[in-house]
Amino acid sequence: MPVGSPAPGAVLPSPAGGSRSPANFARVVARVEPTAESLCREENAGAPAGWCDFRIRLDTDPSKPANAFQSIGEDGRPNVTVGIALLSEMQSDDEIAFVLSHETSHHIAGHIPKQAQQQVLGALIFGGLVAAAGSASGAPASDQAIRQAMDVGAYLGARSYSQSYELEADTLGAFIAVRSGYDPERGALIFQRPLLADAGGPPILSSHPASARRQATVAATAAEIRRQQALGLTPRPGQAG
Repeated sequence: MPVGSPAPGAVLPSPAGGSRSPANFARVVARVEPTAESLCREENAGAPAGWCDFRIRLDTDPSKPANAFQSIGEDGRPNVTVGIALLSEMQSDDEIAFVLSHETSHHIAGHIPKQAQQQVLGALIFGGLVAAAGSASGAPASDQAIRQAMDVGAYLGARSYSQSYELEADTLGAFIAVRSGYDPERGALIFQRPLLADAGGPPILSSHPASARRQATVAATAAEIRRQQALGLTPRPGQAG
């Protein structure tokens, strides 16, 4: 199945052009959700029940900023939420599919617990450095100074890996999009929307890579997917052959 081709029996994506509606969103969810769950089980064999049971919803509150994010519910199930303001920026079902695929990929790759670990590590390192510097100078650092250093360390610890996580989710998301019958390169055009085009900056200061870098990552992944397809393989991350 070439990149962008629908799965057998699937309904073709609607034509591009014009902002997407909740009906478009629901149609795409019906295709992406089971595909993401399937890949999640492939990549997380032995995970607890419900770990790959995605709950995807559209937040219709127009006052909230354009955003999409992944979280973990109290029941342990992964949640993906897309704001209506972001949906209104999208110009094709491929873009909806790519955003959903990207967000589900954060969960599949375990980015939330990994980022929490980096926060703890960053806090310990920065707090320890300030405490050690105080001891070396003969003027022990105050509890407040250590706490402030730990806060900075936690922030930087999370930020330092955010860009790599975003690119990893873009890569894995391209596989999910293709296996759902969508074109990830067309989907990545979402990065050209005015609302998102300026994302990216100094690695420590921005949690998202520059749009051009993200599109290049998706294009390279699409090429790898085509290579696997040419060998008669079902596209899968890290697959040799």
